[in-house]
Amino acid sequence: MAESAAAEPIPLRVQLAVYATGYLSTSMQNMAGLLIPLWVVVTLNPSPVVVGIILGARNFLPTLLSIHGGAMMDHLGAKRVMMAFAAVGVGVHLLFPLSPWIGAVIVLQMLGGLTTTMSWVGSQTLIGQIMKGDPTHSGRLSSAALIGNLTIPPIIGAAWDYLGAWGGFCIMALWSAGIVLAAFVLPEPSKELVRAGDKMRARDFLPRLSSYLEAFALFAIPAIAVVVLISVLRNTTYAIRGSFYVVYLEGIGLTGTDIGFLMSAAGLSGAGAALLAGRLTRFVKPVVLLFLAVGGAIIFIALPPLTMSFWILIVIAMCWGASAAISMPLMLSIMSKSADAQSQGKGVGLRITANRLSATILPVLMGAVAEVSGVGNSFFIIGGVLLLSLIGLAFMARSVIASSEKS
Repeated sequence: MAESAAAEPIPLRVQLAVYATGYLSTSMQNMAGLLIPLWVVVTLNPSPVVVGIILGARNFLPTLLSIHGGAMMDHLGAKRVMMAFAAVGVGVHLLFPLSPWIGAVIVLQMLGGLTTTMSWVGSQTLIGQIMKGDPTHSGRLSSAALIGNLTIPPIIGAAWDYLGAWGGFCIMALWSAGIVLAAFVLPEPSKELVRAGDKMRARDFLPRLSSYLEAFALFAIPAIAVVVLISVLRNTTYAIRGSFYVVYLEGIGLTGTDIGFLMSAAGLSGAGAALLAGRLTRFVKPVVLLFLAVGGAIIFIALPPLTMSFWILIVIAMCWGASAAISMPLMLSIMSKSADAQSQGKGVGLRITANRLSATILPVLMGAVAEVSGVGNSFFIIGGVLLLSLIGLAFMARSVIASSEKS
């Protein structure tokens, strides 16, 4: 995937706003992945299965509505949709410390997951709507997003240690407000979109069957189908990292600050690796590199239970971060170039839907495995299943891999 310039120069102000939405939205995901498991375990003291249900609930509404949100962005532009959902996110995350009941937490998890996911769907949609799938901008957005892995964990970990739950959730609300401001700076929607100049109406938030049918029709494009499926496997490593990875580390005696630094180590390596993805495709074809990177992410997320050494855990975290990061710009670029201008949001929504479905199921499944085999062994069992699935997908996708090698 050679680096290319966008068809028209994109103002620096717009570029920075797009990258800011990526940083802020993925930062919110990182905050939730660290703060909420700690808060749930300490405040509610539930069983592993209930922990899995609570953490998986954050992906329930995104699983159902990501395609609809992407379709809204195709019709109205990502800017307005992102602003609306991020504004709701401010209030939702301030309600967590006020609702220490399992039922209420599950509802807040679903709403919080939806608002955060829609911001990230919007960031990726902007790569197609504004930056036309340019791999250079895809790499920069990926790097900006992954900087959240570097900067946020120490902040939220220290907030938990020194300011408690209120400090952590207030930071999450502040970041949601930042997404509103970053989206406000973006230009108005392009006239290429169906209702670019129309106002947002209440009925726009109601899902439409046609949007889902159009999104699932994108599976007919082989490259999109492969990216969606491999993205599911990649995203499961994030689901592990945002759930039982934190539970395991807390169980071996690490503090919130320690866990934050481990996650920052992944962000440090990931932010740099994302910028190298385009250059690496000069030596390895994009689809092949995508499979190799996701394979690495699966292997490294399964290794932490092999050691209790903090420094070895940092090395493992950095290897996982680099592997996961290299795959992100490849997926963004392949997806945006394979879909037309009116399907950018639906394409992103399709991939996010598949990701969130796996992220909803995985914590519950891993919790059940942990009940039987122990938390540490569950990493090896789930990791082995994921790796075998990746090998099977590579076998089924060999025609797409072969065509990429000829191009």
